[in-house]
Amino acid sequence: MTNPTIVMLILSPFALVFVYAAWHEARRRHTDGHSNYGLVYDPETDTTHVSLLEEGETGYDPEAEQAGPDEDKTGPS
Repeated sequence: MTNPTIVMLILSPFALVFVYAAWHEARRRHTDGHSNYGLVYDPETDTTHVSLLEEGETGYDPEAEQAGPDEDKTGPS
């Protein structure tokens, strides 16, 4: 086997997974419309995960929670 053939054999599973994910997301977007994803905090498990956000809802910002009472919660100036 030549080098380009070996490279194609190694990279083809990754390319197929990428194409499948893109096709799946395009199909979901066609049926459900545009979605807004963001970071969501679960207080029961004390973890965060990416999830679908409701209309007008903002995602969880861990940096805003870590800011002290006298620190600006909007970020560095």
